[in-house]
Amino acid sequence: IPGQNDNPAQIRKMCMWIKENVGDEVPLHFSRFTPSFRLENLPPTPVEKLEEAYKIAKESGLKFVYIGNLPGHTYENTYCPKCGKLLIARVGYTVLENHLKDGRCKYCAETIPGIWK
Repeated sequence: IPGQNDNPAQIRKMCMWIKENVGDEVPLHFSRFTPSFRLENLPPTPVEKLEEAYKIAKESGLKFVYIGNLPGHTYENTYCPKCGKLLIARVGYTVLENHLKDGRCKYCAETIPGIWK
């Protein structure tokens, strides 16, 4: 939320905590805030802030980071943490492409955590 929880230092601290206490394979979603109900006086989260949070999380070593509530953005997709290729392309909750084979990246065979059957 703009001005409420978008401080880069706090985001970095949170990401390091997640990595150290839960693991680097835990998915992390940064969802875009849109004004409604009692918070109509605040602006929507700028795309640049979401991208900054994404980059901080990736630099912190988290492997599966996503941006949500921004359909069509490249960071709502899943990429292989080893080779960097697109594994799952999605728009919102719709999967457009799936490049996993038996729970592995079809390009480099890296195991991707999850339930794939």
